[in-house]
Amino acid sequence: MIGMLAAIVPSTAQDKAVIGDFTKSPSEHIIIQLEQPFLVRSVKGIICRQGGREPLSNVLIEIQGPDNDRKIRRATTDEHGKFRMGHVASGTYEFKTTLNGFQSVMGTIIVSKSAAEQDEIKIEVPVGV
Repeated sequence: MIGMLAAIVPSTAQDKAVIGDFTKSPSEHIIIQLEQPFLVRSVKGIICRQGGREPLSNVLIEIQGPDNDRKIRRATTDEHGKFRMGHVASGTYEFKTTLNGFQSVMGTIIVSKSAAEQDEIKIEVPVGV
């Protein structure tokens, strides 16, 4: 499943409401908000440069949740752009990707045992800050 772009949200140092407790890149000025949530059994997937052809390594992906829980879990993509977070309980999580030189992406992940087993998260991030 590929997230659909919904809105571009300008981010400023004063705009804590946009990024909440997530990590902010020193060059981050634009955050892409995905409209459609990802519905998956587990939090794993791939992060690529926009266009889907080039996997990105060292992307920080953070999830917060489930639901109103403020706990943040983090993972970093490997050299193939892949990431995995083990033992994530069912529930709704907010996520954010961060990589210096790229726009950040935020959205929602729903972890559910009713999701198709093969579904993975695929996030495309645009170049630029």
